[in-house]
Amino acid sequence: MGSTVLLQRLLLLSLLALPIAASQINVGLSTGTNQLLTYQTSGPSAPISFQRINDSSFETGIAPWTEIDYNNHTSGLQTIQIVHPGLNDNSAIQLTVNSGNLTIDSHVTLLQDLSRNPVAFGNSLRLRASIQSLTLQGSTTTDRVEISLTLASSIGNNARIHYVLASGSSLPTNTTSDGYLAATGTSSSGWTLLDRNVATDAATIFPALFTILTSVKDVRLSVYSTSQSTPTYDPRIKYYETGGDSYWNTTEYVVYDPDSDGTYDNTRDTVLYNGTTPVLPPLPNQVPLVNDQWIKFVDTNLNGQWDPGEAIVYDWHHDGVYDYNSNPTDPTICGSPPLCGPPIVGSLLQDPVREQTKALFDQVELYSTNGNYDWIHNGGFETGDLNGWGNTAGFIAASNLSHSGTFSSLGSAAGTTIDLAQSIDGRPAVDSSTRLLASGYIGSMTGGSSSDRADVWLGLVDSSPQANPLAIYYYFKTGTGTLPSNTTDTVNHKVAGFGSFFQWLSLNQSLLPETGYFDVAGYTAPYRIETIGLETSAQTSSTTTAYFDDISTPAFYTPTPAVSTYYAADGINSTYAYSAARVPQGSFYLSVPAGQSVLNITSPANTILQASDYTTQTVAGTRLITVPISTSLKYASLGDWRFYATSQNALTSLYATATGSNNPTSNFNGGSSSNLVSQSKDPLGSPLSNSNVTFIFYSSSTQAFNGRTNNQGWYNQTNVALPQNAGTNILEAITVSSSYIGLRTTQLTINSAFPWAIIGYASIIGAALVLFCLFYLRSRRDRSQHAVPLQSSIRNLPGPAATDKNKLAAMTPGHLEPIA
Repeated sequence: MGSTVLLQRLLLLSLLALPIAASQINVGLSTGTNQLLTYQTSGPSAPISFQRINDSSFETGIAPWTEIDYNNHTSGLQTIQIVHPGLNDNSAIQLTVNSGNLTIDSHVTLLQDLSRNPVAFGNSLRLRASIQSLTLQGSTTTDRVEISLTLASSIGNNARIHYVLASGSSLPTNTTSDGYLAATGTSSSGWTLLDRNVATDAATIFPALFTILTSVKDVRLSVYSTSQSTPTYDPRIKYYETGGDSYWNTTEYVVYDPDSDGTYDNTRDTVLYNGTTPVLPPLPNQVPLVNDQWIKFVDTNLNGQWDPGEAIVYDWHHDGVYDYNSNPTDPTICGSPPLCGPPIVGSLLQDPVREQTKALFDQVELYSTNGNYDWIHNGGFETGDLNGWGNTAGFIAASNLSHSGTFSSLGSAAGTTIDLAQSIDGRPAVDSSTRLLASGYIGSMTGGSSSDRADVWLGLVDSSPQANPLAIYYYFKTGTGTLPSNTTDTVNHKVAGFGSFFQWLSLNQSLLPETGYFDVAGYTAPYRIETIGLETSAQTSSTTTAYFDDISTPAFYTPTPAVSTYYAADGINSTYAYSAARVPQGSFYLSVPAGQSVLNITSPANTILQASDYTTQTVAGTRLITVPISTSLKYASLGDWRFYATSQNALTSLYATATGSNNPTSNFNGGSSSNLVSQSKDPLGSPLSNSNVTFIFYSSSTQAFNGRTNNQGWYNQTNVALPQNAGTNILEAITVSSSYIGLRTTQLTINSAFPWAIIGYASIIGAALVLFCLFYLRSRRDRSQHAVPLQSSIRNLPGPAATDKNKLAAMTPGHLEPIA
């Protein structure tokens, strides 16, 4: 009976220990991890740059380009010619110049005027072109092939950037209005592919003007050439030296020596000069003749030698030009018929050696980004000065009062009129999106006449050939309290709150309705803005002070930058989606990080473009995805385009270490601490600094950590407390930079610090053994109960059988009483 009780108690103890141990075992914990292996977020907008030059590849002829020839000695050659094929298209333009006169250079230029379709100057303004220099015979700075852009500023000064693709010598010296850059580019089949950030170049060449540059006025394709010269010196023209020096003077004979033997022969040689008054004595025969290189002739037939009828003079000033009015004058040696003709003042004493420059141009493209742009520079005066404005007398930048920001402009007029003005050389057209914004604050106005006023005005021109000037005035206050009368070319308006002192009055006016007045007056729309002025005026012995701030004429371009979405998935390449809305027809490109490559492009018709329908190139860390006009014209204007790109996973490393160790591991004791380690790199292998990284550690108590990578791309989280419970947990890391995204996960196994698993398994085994023993004992008891009838039978056996009773007892389970 004692064995049974003991086994029962062991069973009870095992059953009690089993749930306690089982509660400490956690196998395969990954709460919520399956659905978090991907991540998406909004990325930065991507700029779209639209091509602003018409007929950039000359596929339809030369228009709207204009030809300009200057001092071009054509000799019957065609200076501008469409040739076939171009670079990867049907046509290119060929420009040829043959140098003309010696005193100035010669050039042939194709110009496209952008004034009627102004291109705003901005940081992402880009010039792209294909050029092939065919002939460059000259060797001076004025022998060159170039593309140039004329830039307008807010104070009326223009500046021109010359991108020189080929030059006969060094570049011309930069000035305040002309800057020269040796423009190199990639090569393709003899073509140079130019790609320049115009804003960066302008900042380098024109640092003083850069902040006030407003627009691109024109683009020019040019070939330059300059004639070289050979002096019109004929060694057959000699003189007889009588004074003992080494040069000719007016008291010495000049002789034409046709055989150039250096001896005067009165039978063959011709006397060209024998003095003036008096005439020199006869020249002896056989006297020696010598040369003077400054005895020159006017080579009227440009054959390089003297012929009868051509004037002979002495180039006293050694400048290659016949000077008669200088002091001293260039003496005329032979200037009367029949031997010579009279020299003409300014005649060249040198023969031009004509040089030729020839080049091909194709795919000349000027891209500007889209989005909002303000035609007025420094309209809030937040530079702390009047930078960008002209005619500044009487105005200062003021910090004591402003409508927004820190600064405004203060105009103080005492018995005079002052105007702070800005030239808008981009000449934007007034359309439904054009508005004028301005704020004014009247500090004082002591006069009461029509000469006392504070206003802002716009100078416009109409679209007639005469470009008639017009003006719109907006008054904050006048001395009389009334407005001046409108005229045929000027219209006047009150600003809301007109006449109030000591408060900001604000204007936000659509300009298109304002121009209706000029339509009625017979002017020609559309109207273009050329000037803006801030005016303060006071009559004699009076003063007017007014503050002006937030002066703006924003222009709204379409399309706006593309909206992006970044997608990451565990351990695989990342995906980027860009959506560009309302894109007009024409060539354009999307700028994305260089490490992203194109997956596909979806057109407004929801079709996927073929690879031949677009191009990509990498420039200065940016991939430009260009949709040419030939592709764009296949689809409706103002359509929506979608671009899909991919890159390598930017989360390149993810692991954990035990605190105090640098060795990666995936096994930890429950309740211990660890360091979480990640590294982010771009697809080119360079570390991503300042990338935002998030760690998520999924366990029974999920933890999240966030931070930014260092300059080596590392982001670590130290001393992270691990759970007590044993099991497998997921560590997830997500990195998001301005250019790339990545996601990775790894598993961390948590081992129990107390041997609950052993206890649990031992409890299970113990319980099983106890159950087995109980079952075994119960089996023996049952068998013993079935053996009693067998004993009775034995007892009644005949004598001989009874002798085996001890043997039988030994074979029978249970206890047997002895047989009598």
